[in-house]
Amino acid sequence: METEINSQGSIIEKLINKYIKNYCILITLPLVVKKIIIVASGSSYNAGLMGKYFFENIAKTSTSVEYASEFAYMDNQGFDNEALYIFISQSGKSADTLYSMQKVKEAKIPVLSITNNTDSPMYHLADYKFDLDAGVENAIAATKTFSASVFTLWVIACKIAHGKHIDITKETENIYTVAKSIKETIEQVDNLDYAAKFLSKQKDFSAFGLGINYPLAKEAALKIQETSYINIGTYPMGEFIHGHYALLNKSKVFLTFVTNNCSIVELNLLKKILKSYKTKSVVISDVYEDYNCDILVKIPKTHSRIATILNIIIVIQLLALKIATNLKRNVDNPKGLEKVIDGR
Repeated sequence: METEINSQGSIIEKLINKYIKNYCILITLPLVVKKIIIVASGSSYNAGLMGKYFFENIAKTSTSVEYASEFAYMDNQGFDNEALYIFISQSGKSADTLYSMQKVKEAKIPVLSITNNTDSPMYHLADYKFDLDAGVENAIAATKTFSASVFTLWVIACKIAHGKHIDITKETENIYTVAKSIKETIEQVDNLDYAAKFLSKQKDFSAFGLGINYPLAKEAALKIQETSYINIGTYPMGEFIHGHYALLNKSKVFLTFVTNNCSIVELNLLKKILKSYKTKSVVISDVYEDYNCDILVKIPKTHSRIATILNIIIVIQLLALKIATNLKRNVDNPKGLEKVIDGR
């Protein structure tokens, strides 16, 4: 797992060189994309939630994200002929995702696949296909394929935006610094060991975020659950104060994210939670302010939305790894977890 986390700077650099030339996005998509439906499971589903953020905020395209296990049982009559269906699976063999994809194809609707396996049925079945090109992922908990999926979704969003004559200069102008930023984050992140030691002592805690920080919270929880077996509840930050707030009466611990694209609403909600409850808090942030939190995990500042997001993903994965190591878990062979493919 550690090796694959450390490889991500090189993988993202390879994808940049593959899909972007002189700041232009060189990929093939339908000429018109009116709406998008993403279908996936596990970490791929969390990547899809981040894709929704990209498509709606960068490409101004309505997007929904469905669990493959639920979508697989949808009536074909409910399929949308005007939508581009995107299926994400690291292996390209995930049983429920593949079955869902086959149903959409049978309805004669174009499909796009994002996978790390060019010799998989999902890759061959797709009308539009993207190879994550991350190499074999040996760790059970997805790391490099997750960041590669998120980056690929960002690339697709930029391409759709360009096709709609939306200016993507701010999105792409610092693209060639992203790989370097990832490598610096792995080497320079502050207080990560301290945060991991603290969280490894908790039986349960909450994680939340607003906007794209919510799927980041979901992915953080999934990684920690998969590798350390700690029970973590995840919530959108605004929703957390509508009832879930009461959980702090018991656990009194939470993890959240604050980035330079956060709104004043998010900061005010965080301050309200900290003020209302005498909680222990871990904040992962590239905004070095005094949140009155217990542990501030600082990540390097960037001038790129996608670089900041990828940096937080790296920190999430390192945090999960370090928590598991503190608990003496075998992160490469976690109990009760395996890649779910071919109907298993």
